[in-house]
Amino acid sequence: MSPGRLSRFSGGFWDTVRNIGWMGLEKVIRIGGSLVVGVMVVRYLGPTRFGSYSYAYAIYGIFNVISTLGLDYLVVSDLAVAKEAEREEEVLGSAFLLKCGASVLTTLAAVGYAWFTHPGDTVVLLIVAMLSTAAISQGFDVVDYFFQSRTRSRVTVVPQLIVFVASNLARVAAVVFKCSLLIFGLIAALEILATQLGFAVVYWQHQRNLFKWKFRREHAVRLLKGGWPLLIAGLMVSIYLRTDQILLGTLSTIAVVGQYSAAVKFSEIWYALPVIVGASVMPRLLKHKAEQPALYYDRLKKLYGLMAMTSMVVAVLVTFFGRYVILLMFGAKYLPATQILSVLIWSGPFVFMGCVSNMQLIHEDWTHLILWRSVAGAALNVGLNLLLIPRYGAIGSAFATLIAQCATGYLMELATRKTWFIFRMKTAALSGYWMFQRTASGKAVASV
Repeated sequence: MSPGRLSRFSGGFWDTVRNIGWMGLEKVIRIGGSLVVGVMVVRYLGPTRFGSYSYAYAIYGIFNVISTLGLDYLVVSDLAVAKEAEREEEVLGSAFLLKCGASVLTTLAAVGYAWFTHPGDTVVLLIVAMLSTAAISQGFDVVDYFFQSRTRSRVTVVPQLIVFVASNLARVAAVVFKCSLLIFGLIAALEILATQLGFAVVYWQHQRNLFKWKFRREHAVRLLKGGWPLLIAGLMVSIYLRTDQILLGTLSTIAVVGQYSAAVKFSEIWYALPVIVGASVMPRLLKHKAEQPALYYDRLKKLYGLMAMTSMVVAVLVTFFGRYVILLMFGAKYLPATQILSVLIWSGPFVFMGCVSNMQLIHEDWTHLILWRSVAGAALNVGLNLLLIPRYGAIGSAFATLIAQCATGYLMELATRKTWFIFRMKTAALSGYWMFQRTASGKAVASV
């Protein structure tokens, strides 16, 4: 390789690596901390109590998504273009009250659902109530949106990480002192409250006055109208991720939910990787799209291929060694989760490629396809879970998730002619054919 080519490769490569590093710092800390402490908590609680906690958290999670109202990106956008302090305060005040009001309603709905499905399970009911009530404070998420609009997200990252570390130390203490399940629910609720309090404090520290926020009806109506498609998409994704645990808790036993949740906890460790890598690499690829479209698509093929190859290597290793991983991490009580994990882990290739294709669809201005795929995927997942859980239990739910992920992350590219070329790229990635394709420059593959 010539010095010139080496220089070009090294510059692009290290730029990408540095970007991934900065973008992934908080995620790495969270994933690492959650994994280490999470393993301790899962082992201590055991399948039944961990199942109760996972079931309660899944109920809270689905209803909590509704309370966001899909306002995140809209509020950031409005604040970014706001030229007057008064308009800024009106946007913040309107979004704050909308989120708080929605959270009150979703709290009542979540508690009602928990009581209706498990009327005799006081622990599940109390955990759902604690988490949902604490989440009413998430109206202060608008402070995070404010700093995002000023490209100063690091301001809110610090208090989030402080609260994250403190709450995980509290979980470790709860394990050491053998606390009840309700204490773990209380710690999670206090983590939510403390995070929101941290947002309020940093806003005040930057010479901003919360009491100047104002509610304006026209802003609220506009935000609600603009946010509903994003709300539906987010809700469908949440249903996608949580419905299996909720339906298992309803149609099977809480202990089965614990086994299934342990498998999910490990299989989803890898899901942050395509988000971090894709978000870092895609902006570099887009620089070539207008002037060198052939090069853009060549490199996009390689990105799909690398995502598929990485996830399949992980899936193969987990399939063969998953039993030992479960035994080492969670203990002998969770060995039934091995079979569940060996199915769930094969969702990885479709999740990895789906993250890349979603970014591609956004840049192609085909976001409506993401919405309809989310709806179709959630409906398919719920339907398959209802069909398979009564007969096959947790394994049936795992296959339902795998089939739904395959459909939304791969097969749905065939639903419209304009995405057929994406289907071909994903097929080449899954088959390994991408490694033997020649690019527009005549080489076997191109460097990202």
